[in-house]
Amino acid sequence: MSVDVEDLFLEGAQILTLRQFDKALEIFNKVLEIEPKFVKALEARAVIYMQKGELELAEKDITTALEVEPENARLYYRLGQIYYRKKDLDKALELFTKAIDLEPTYPAPYMARSQILREKGMEEAADMELDKAVAVQRELAKARKIVDF
Repeated sequence: MSVDVEDLFLEGAQILTLRQFDKALEIFNKVLEIEPKFVKALEARAVIYMQKGELELAEKDITTALEVEPENARLYYRLGQIYYRKKDLDKALELFTKAIDLEPTYPAPYMARSQILREKGMEEAADMELDKAVAVQRELAKARKIVDF
């Protein structure tokens, strides 16, 4: 009986939403044993490592995922989160900007950039980033209404 790696990943993702990190980690480890370059599992495992404060392991997983999907905005956002937690604000800002360049309709990196700019004392620039995040979110909501009518 072969294990469907996608089903196993979804099981882990569901457990992750319940914040059962150790149990989810076990499942993502199994997924990655079967398919070592499964990007979604690498990203999910990196999120768990970040929650546990294991930033080097998180960075390793995201770096591996970026080798497979170098144009994935979410991965640059995650890597930015890691650098933010490492207190390397300039590198985090660069990575959040890369995420936005790749996917301008992804609101999370705008919000993250806003937070960094605020920490750097650049209130006006931070407010502008927050406005961009809200505008992107609003456009996504409009698009969903059209699609979901």
